[in-house]
Amino acid sequence: MNFIQKIRQFLEKKANHIEAPENHCPNCWGRQEYEGQFLEAIRNEQIDLNNIDQKKGWIDAYFTRHFEGIKLRQENDELICSACELSYKPD
Repeated sequence: MNFIQKIRQFLEKKANHIEAPENHCPNCWGRQEYEGQFLEAIRNEQIDLNNIDQKKGWIDAYFTRHFEGIKLRQENDELICSACELSYKPD
């Protein structure tokens, strides 16, 4: 599931958090949400279900700036986070 779909889910459910996107470290994701600062940025930008496609550029830029460093890389039969070096078994 891509990042825009995760945001859409968040807005539909009015949740307090978003699960880590596929191929991103769940450990770092929790910290990268900046204790809710990411979610606050979404609210401040007034992103909602009616304009999420119009704000896609802003969302992509924010995601690239803050979350690209926590992508998981494949090594042998494990997924390893570049930032925290934790390893995960793929599903």
